[in-house]
Amino acid sequence: MLKPKVISQALRQTLNNGVKAAMIMTSEGSLVSFAADTDKEATTYAAISANIWNTYKKKNKYTELKYQVLHCEEGILYVTNVGSMILCLVGNHQAMEDVGILKAKGEAIKNHLEEPLIQFAASEFSIPP
Repeated sequence: MLKPKVISQALRQTLNNGVKAAMIMTSEGSLVSFAADTDKEATTYAAISANIWNTYKKKNKYTELKYQVLHCEEGILYVTNVGSMILCLVGNHQAMEDVGILKAKGEAIKNHLEEPLIQFAASEFSIPP
């Protein structure tokens, strides 16, 4: 069974050195778990990042999308897939100065959560005999 609270604790560990929010969402942008100041912030970040991720993925169906780094007026987003879900880290201006740290944190949390999320997706969508 997937425990969003445990995933939230893992995501919370990324919140330093300019990272102000981290979230796991479905490919449609529905939050599974997050670490952010408010629910509204997390919902907004999830909707924007999932929309951009899916738009790019559809338009470039012959290229495997590994990650996106999106520079915004208020900060920076690092978006990647984790199994069939999407991981998004949101950085402030400090994170914009060192994108490598943001990417390294994203890859580390992705590697940590990928197997449990893949197992969850497989068990959630399998048809019992």
